[in-house]
Amino acid sequence: MATIDVALLAFGGPETVAAAPDFLRSMTGREPDPATLAVVEERYKAIGGGSPLPDITRRQARALQAHLVQQLAVEVRVRPGFLYVEPSVADCLAELDAPDAVALPLSPFSSRLTTDAYRRAIDEAGRPDVPLIDGWFADRRFIGAHTARIAETLDGAEVDEHALVFTVHNVPLETVMEGDPYVDQIHQAVAQIVAATAPGDWRLGFQSKGRGDGEWLVPEVADVVRELAEDGWKKLLVVPVGFVADHVETLYDLDVVLREEIEGLGLRYSRTPALNDSVRFIEGLADIVISFLAARPVPGTGETGAKG
Repeated sequence: MATIDVALLAFGGPETVAAAPDFLRSMTGREPDPATLAVVEERYKAIGGGSPLPDITRRQARALQAHLVQQLAVEVRVRPGFLYVEPSVADCLAELDAPDAVALPLSPFSSRLTTDAYRRAIDEAGRPDVPLIDGWFADRRFIGAHTARIAETLDGAEVDEHALVFTVHNVPLETVMEGDPYVDQIHQAVAQIVAATAPGDWRLGFQSKGRGDGEWLVPEVADVVRELAEDGWKKLLVVPVGFVADHVETLYDLDVVLREEIEGLGLRYSRTPALNDSVRFIEGLADIVISFLAARPVPGTGETGAKG
């Protein structure tokens, strides 16, 4: 019976405060300065003592494997691999040796800052034969998973009484000016979600700007919030469309920092959970993998299609 291997790739995060220095060294390639390390450690302490992202990714991998087995009726192995914590991408790929092996990054939007990093990690692991399933931002189930999260969070409240604040990670302006598709893809996804939900108003804001020099994308999410307050909105629903797992950038940057900004303006803050291992999202990931396999040649046959 055929075996299908899926490497489920994410950035990772320190699961304990004590692991934060190693995470920063791996991510930046240098020793963290004491001031930066202190800030980072305080943020992880504020969200419970570490990042939930690796555990969420493991749950996503288990759920995706179970769904693919059910759909394809073949042996499927889904393993998590991380850029900056263990297991590494190389460790993940070392477990996967099926002729049909693919890598699925948990980054819906393409960018050289993410896509290229995953591709380099795959190549450095000695597995250039493993294709990267990239740019699934417009998949209908990805969009549907977000609309479901919005409905769940509103819990019967009228969506047109709310302004939606979509947030994504900021990137340097030069990245986009050089032709990176990141922002265009974000706008396409947000447009589909807005069309499906019909909120009273909406804005897109960039969050979690890095410490590097140079210009970054605007508007920043805090500026978006102030604009909506000036326009008279009292209820804001934050939708972290750029993040598929809750971690420090949703649990701290949004739930602590942005919440304080919003409530300080006299507005009501609410936020959709990240997609995490929700059924709609896992079904979407499975569809993305199956569609990719169905369209690529089966090794040794010249035919296409994932066979059961």
